[in-house]
Amino acid sequence: MFKLLLLLVLGLLLSGCVHDVSVAPELSKIKKVRPVTVYRSVAYYIPEEKLNKVILTPGGNNDQLRYSPYRESEPAFKKVLNNVFTKVYKISSFHDPLITEKKIQFIFVPTIETASYSNSNVDWEPTKFTYILDVSIFRSNKKAVFKTHSQGKGIANFGRYQENPAYAIEIASRSALLQFQDEIITKRTKFK
Repeated sequence: MFKLLLLLVLGLLLSGCVHDVSVAPELSKIKKVRPVTVYRSVAYYIPEEKLNKVILTPGGNNDQLRYSPYRESEPAFKKVLNNVFTKVYKISSFHDPLITEKKIQFIFVPTIETASYSNSNVDWEPTKFTYILDVSIFRSNKKAVFKTHSQGKGIANFGRYQENPAYAIEIASRSALLQFQDEIITKRTKFK
């Protein structure tokens, strides 16, 4: 009986918990840093299955992190587009009537990949987080224009993640989104 109880306690100690976190960066930190405005009507498209996608990645102490990268990143992604373009819309498909109604000229389709890691055997918070944002850009006729790639990395030490458990996550997502913003500003001549 004692061995069974010991195995049960050991099993509970070795099995981790799942912690809900958000990959959304603080919107106030997604700023327009270059005084450039592209006078175009654009849209972004995130399929419903991606919006509903839930990801589990490793945290510390055998625990896992659970988040919805597309749903949580959508407001910041839209803000980046609003920082650059005069009109931004969300569309439900490449056949959305809004494309014609609003004279949308370019469509942005994001792909997000994430990875997390923690070297802690005590705390669940991630000490390293990677956020990769690839965005395919199409004309309204579905012809590909170009693709952007940005990668943010966040690293948190004990003091940082004790104050904000999602510190490494927020740094990584904000960095990738701001890199994306900078790239579309740099390549603004492609939006003619």
